[in-house]
Amino acid sequence: MNELKKLLKPSLIQNNFDSFQVNEELNRVIMAVGYPRGIKEGWLDKIISSEGNFDLSMHIQPMDLELTLTDLNNQLVKQEADIIASQEKGLVNPSLRIQQQDTLNILEKMQRGEEKLFQIAMYLNARAYKKDKLDLLAKKILSELNSIMIRPKTPFLRMLDGMKSIYPIQEDKLKENRTIPSDALSACFPFTTAFLDVDSEGIMFGLNKTNNIPIILDPYKFANYNGLILGTSGAGKSVKAKLFIIRNLLRGVKTMVIDPQGEYLELTKNYNGQIVEIGRHSDTIINPFDLMGQDPGEKMLSLIDLFKIMCGDLTEVQKNILDKVTQKIYEQKGIITNNPDTWNKEPPIMEDLYNELLREKKTASRQETMTYEALENRIRIYVKGSFSFLNKRTNLDLNNDLVCFNITQMPSQIKPVMMYLIMNYVHKTMQHDRERKALVIDEAWTLLMHAEHSRYIFELIKTARKFGLGIILITQEVQDLLNSKAGNTILANTSWKYLTRQEPATIEELSEKFHLNHEEQNFLLTAMPGEGLLFAMNDHIPLRVVPSPKEYDLITTNPDEIREREEKLKGMETKEEENTEAYKQEKKYYLMKDLNKDQIEFLKDNGFTEARLCGLENSSKWYMVKKPESSESVEHAFMVEVIADEIRKTATDVNTFSSLGPDITFSIPQKQDPDVYDWYAIEVETGKQLKTPGDLNRKTGKNNISRHFKQWWFVVTNKNHKKDYQKLHQTLTRTEITEKIKALLVNL
Repeated sequence: MNELKKLLKPSLIQNNFDSFQVNEELNRVIMAVGYPRGIKEGWLDKIISSEGNFDLSMHIQPMDLELTLTDLNNQLVKQEADIIASQEKGLVNPSLRIQQQDTLNILEKMQRGEEKLFQIAMYLNARAYKKDKLDLLAKKILSELNSIMIRPKTPFLRMLDGMKSIYPIQEDKLKENRTIPSDALSACFPFTTAFLDVDSEGIMFGLNKTNNIPIILDPYKFANYNGLILGTSGAGKSVKAKLFIIRNLLRGVKTMVIDPQGEYLELTKNYNGQIVEIGRHSDTIINPFDLMGQDPGEKMLSLIDLFKIMCGDLTEVQKNILDKVTQKIYEQKGIITNNPDTWNKEPPIMEDLYNELLREKKTASRQETMTYEALENRIRIYVKGSFSFLNKRTNLDLNNDLVCFNITQMPSQIKPVMMYLIMNYVHKTMQHDRERKALVIDEAWTLLMHAEHSRYIFELIKTARKFGLGIILITQEVQDLLNSKAGNTILANTSWKYLTRQEPATIEELSEKFHLNHEEQNFLLTAMPGEGLLFAMNDHIPLRVVPSPKEYDLITTNPDEIREREEKLKGMETKEEENTEAYKQEKKYYLMKDLNKDQIEFLKDNGFTEARLCGLENSSKWYMVKKPESSESVEHAFMVEVIADEIRKTATDVNTFSSLGPDITFSIPQKQDPDVYDWYAIEVETGKQLKTPGDLNRKTGKNNISRHFKQWWFVVTNKNHKKDYQKLHQTLTRTEITEKIKALLVNL
């Protein structure tokens, strides 16, 4: 026990006038000394949900019944006496009558056994590590308490008692009690704030707008995996959907998106996803007659729905003709309904259907001919007309965890057809495994407009769970959703729903469907972009969608922000070009005052380092210098390059050798015969080799016996070393070598 005390006890406790310090943390207790006359359920929710690092402690003590009744009777007598005294003085005090009436009501309820009385004390403890932050938080708590009609007070000089009253040790040292009935006490519990359990395998939907608690849920643990995002244009639907996609991808959920407006292309590119361009001139297309593993009989039933979308309303006779012709073209390709071995054969295309209609028309009666001609005229546009791009075989290879079907370039008249085909294709191809998958359908109202689409969504959304597919529908047309059979099916079969800002014209109908209270209605009418109500796990949660800065750059659809980002990227490309100029020139040192911050960072990433050095003048400056590959110092490498650059201003044949020979060699043509060159050499010395005289003597001897050089010199970076090197060979300082070079090259 003693060892445990040593571990738990703080190293510092300091009781101040207005705070109590424990280790490095400052505490300030605030107590409630006055309460409102009337309260409602959840009246403390505003305090509980308030932001800030503070604790709340409540002490509740039941009162003895007999003593309470006696005390209440005494209170009534006293209150009546106070009223009479006020009247005799000619004063009118309504508060006395109110107090008397409240006391009388409580007494009557207690005598009937309907009520009990309790002593309650409430204390709050603000915590911070700095005095100014503690003062700010304390002021905020005082303001929040005043806003719900609680009169707060700070117990100066009693902070130790306050801390004991806060800690869970069942000691109320401040004794700031108030008597309240049981119905008022029950209004304090439970708190109405939504505290959902955080799912360790879930994704972050956003923050609870009331208290900033993260809402982390796993939709694949719900009754079904489907979701709905509903709201007006510009309310943040796409942002929510894109965040859902991004965060699911991190969990390995394969996602496919039907994108009618091209809003998901940038996101797909940034996550190395697969963009399937489906348009008039694209190579990728879906053949409406492709079985995709289906039973031909089942496929022909779905084709009738597709023909209704492609050709408009069809009579029963026309449906019968199309069904008969469709069956014939499958049989012509060798695909037999009762023979599964034939289902993998090459399916027919739209042209086969059109040609078979023409053949059937030749043998039809005069009355039937008109029906065939009507169908021929409607189908012709998909074979020889504007929509003939559908007259192809399926050409798709979905080999990515993120696939975006981009139908932006698709004519608006045929977008519903293409969305139907994509849904059908995805539905069938995703049935081959049970892994977690998601299909995001943007602008789903274009599907709900057509009864055939609606029925297909009806079937798809009810069966998707069987093969691990979650369907997320995004729409802004509330009426289409609420007034269609498929829409009601969607509402009944989506385990989570996110409602953003709504229009006043639809709020009443939404309220009826979603059982919204008055406060939730007002919230949806006034919600800012990124705010909405999340319906999940039988909870209505006011949600604030919060993307990270990087996520926001990828998902925003605001034109101004997109334009600003594009301009920023162009600026970065320009800076990158400026930065690359440095290495294009292959220089080994740069004056730092001539570089911007980005260029300096670029050079550091490419093996340069900062150094304060002297060039050929006596004043030092800051340079970016290429780190030498050998053991030579940065100062030595820098001086070699500076002298070599000075010689290159006039001479062309200049070489630097580092440890393999003289540091610098260069040639100058003779005055008498310009075709004959004299070679010169320079050894740059920082004084380091004075500590290894053997190496220095060998270098000197080697250069002296070389017949290759007409003349060579030591150049010292520190003029104080000149005398030591002069003993071995002619030595120059940095300024003297400049003059020597100028003298040698003056006649060139």
